[in-house]
Amino acid sequence: MKIVSHSQYSFFFWLCPLFALCICTGCADRRSVRSALAASSEALESGDAEDLFEVLDERARFALATIVKARRAAREIIETDYPTSAQAPALAALGDAARVSRGAELFAQRCTANCVASFAELVAPPASEVVIGDEVEVTTVRGRTLRMHAGGDGTYGLVWNTRALAEEVSHASRELSVIRDNAAVYRRKSALTHGP
Repeated sequence: MKIVSHSQYSFFFWLCPLFALCICTGCADRRSVRSALAASSEALESGDAEDLFEVLDERARFALATIVKARRAAREIIETDYPTSAQAPALAALGDAARVSRGAELFAQRCTANCVASFAELVAPPASEVVIGDEVEVTTVRGRTLRMHAGGDGTYGLVWNTRALAEEVSHASRELSVIRDNAAVYRRKSALTHGP
């Protein structure tokens, strides 16, 4: 008789208990770490990053949406008020967030197949939980560690690039302010050149 260690199973072996929890309690309720991991496992089943976006913690979702909003606003200003010769380099400098309309789309651009697969390697039923600041460090039954954060409504989500996204929000906001100032200068120059 051959004894098979748990490590020889695919990650779906570890997700089965989470799927069962999803069926029994409903994945929409993510007010516990266990139910949030169940919702995450359901999102991972599709392999779609936009599904995974919905189970990120609210800080990441809000940051991604805010970045997209700032970059789209900047794009509109550049296309409306910048001279044609200055538009291409200014638009290119805005990056990927200016080419999408939702935070979920931006996440899908940045979290490609390898990124989704790395989440799949992490997500499994929790073996232990330790509160560290405003996050919960979860060690799963697979011995992997991940972090979760509860939002204002008590709903847990997967932590993803918190600090980097916060910095990007600040950067996008500062650049939007500069672009608005530049646009005002271009409008004044145009008025002087072509008249009212």
